[in-house]
Amino acid sequence: MKICIFGAGAGGGHVAVKLAAAGHDVSVVARGAHLVAIQEHGLQLRGGARSLEAKVVATHDPSELGPQDLVVVAVKATALSDVASNVGCLLTPATPVIFPQNGMPWWYRHGLSHQYPAPPDIPIFSLSERFLKSMRLEQVVGGVIYSANEIDAPGVIKNNSPDHNCLEIGSISGPDSNNIARIRAVLSDAGIESPVIHDIRKAVWMKLLANMSASTIALVTRNQSSISRKDPALREIFIRLVDEGLAIAAAHGFTLDFDAEVMLSRLMDHKPSLLQDYERSRPMEVAEIILAPAAFARARNVRCPTLDVFAAIAARMVTDRGADSAGQ
Repeated sequence: MKICIFGAGAGGGHVAVKLAAAGHDVSVVARGAHLVAIQEHGLQLRGGARSLEAKVVATHDPSELGPQDLVVVAVKATALSDVASNVGCLLTPATPVIFPQNGMPWWYRHGLSHQYPAPPDIPIFSLSERFLKSMRLEQVVGGVIYSANEIDAPGVIKNNSPDHNCLEIGSISGPDSNNIARIRAVLSDAGIESPVIHDIRKAVWMKLLANMSASTIALVTRNQSSISRKDPALREIFIRLVDEGLAIAAAHGFTLDFDAEVMLSRLMDHKPSLLQDYERSRPMEVAEIILAPAAFARARNVRCPTLDVFAAIAARMVTDRGADSAGQ
């Protein structure tokens, strides 16, 4: 299968190596020193005692790659605007495009059943018109990724969750197609778990719940995600954030089976991407991960005092970091 990973950073680089090692024709869109290293030496993935290397075609210009059988848009939400301007050259009318960003996705309200309340108008939704100029709604594949990665050096990805790397995918409008079943099989064969998901929006809310609690606490306290498990006071704050997130999701029609104690036990000694981006003065997904659920809460008159506090602090952190970190 001819596959392009648009954004071969930490998460995208991981997926690229696994798919290339499984025998697929993989290309990546990257930039800077990371791109140069990939072009010269290939991509390396380190996880636990294992190491994988892959030679992939790498470029900053997707127009050099031509139409693909599958595109995985692996950039963060803060970089989606650039992708919207450039992804069309990679697509045929049948090319599936996976969007596995953290936070509330741009496609959320498209194909949303009328049985659910209308979502609020948030900044990420403004990208819809631009993406849907390049692709049909049926080509959009929702994604939720669970994989802890960071760039250890240019061209080198370090995976901090070697025993748990999962990419959940699903149709955003109607039942899953045979295409999606085939993509799940491709991912699974490459060593990336991809279980059957019956409702991709419910999966989005589940991941968002984890991000708006553990990742947000880690950002504000400048700690690894596991700090919510290790610090008794923060453990209580984590549970409050989870309870508020459950209420927000339920108000929008999604009742989640989310066990806060189980989630606490799984929190890793790993800096979430929000904190990694803050420390490196990169654009941060605060709007999509923290401000979006707060907006969804206001839309349905759900009280979320703990989330409101963290949203105000995180927004201040973005402002103080400077306009270059503001993202969407």
